[in-house]
Amino acid sequence: MTTIVSSRVVRAGTEAAVALFLDWSMDRWWRTRVRRMNVDQPGPAQVGQRIEEELRFAGMTFVTPTRIESAGPTAAHYTGGSALVTVAGSREVRAEPHGHVTLVATIEVAMRGVLRPLTPLLTPMYRRLQERDLDRLAALLDGDVHLTPPSPSP
Repeated sequence: MTTIVSSRVVRAGTEAAVALFLDWSMDRWWRTRVRRMNVDQPGPAQVGQRIEEELRFAGMTFVTPTRIESAGPTAAHYTGGSALVTVAGSREVRAEPHGHVTLVATIEVAMRGVLRPLTPLLTPMYRRLQERDLDRLAALLDGDVHLTPPSPSP
C-alpha cells in the first residue's frame, strides 16, 4: 500500500473549508477526475456514510464504494475498495493563526488484480492528481477562482 499525503494552507475559515473538503458530495467542484459521486447522506462526513465514487484516471474508470469510518467536526477517515483498488485515508481541516486553515489529505492506495504490477507507474500519477486537486480546492476557498457548478451526474 502506498501512502500519499498532501496539504495546503488557505485563507478561508474553518466553516468554509469543512463545507467543501469534508462533504464528499462537493468533490465534483474541485476534483477534476471525479465523474460521479453518490453520497447516501449528503452533507458533512458522518460515521457510516456510504460514498460511491466514479473516477476517470490513467485512461481507466474506477468505481470505488467507500465508507466513512470516523468523523468529527474537522476530520474524517474512510475506507473502501473494489476489485481493482483498495483505499483508506483521511481529510482534516486544521485551524491556523490569522484565520487560515491547513487542509490535509491522506490516502493509502493499493492496486489489486491485473493492475497490481502497474502500482509503481500509477502512484506518482495519482500523487500529481491529488496535488492539482488540492491546488484547485485552495484556489476555490481563497476566492482566486470562480467556478460554475459541475454538470449533474448522468
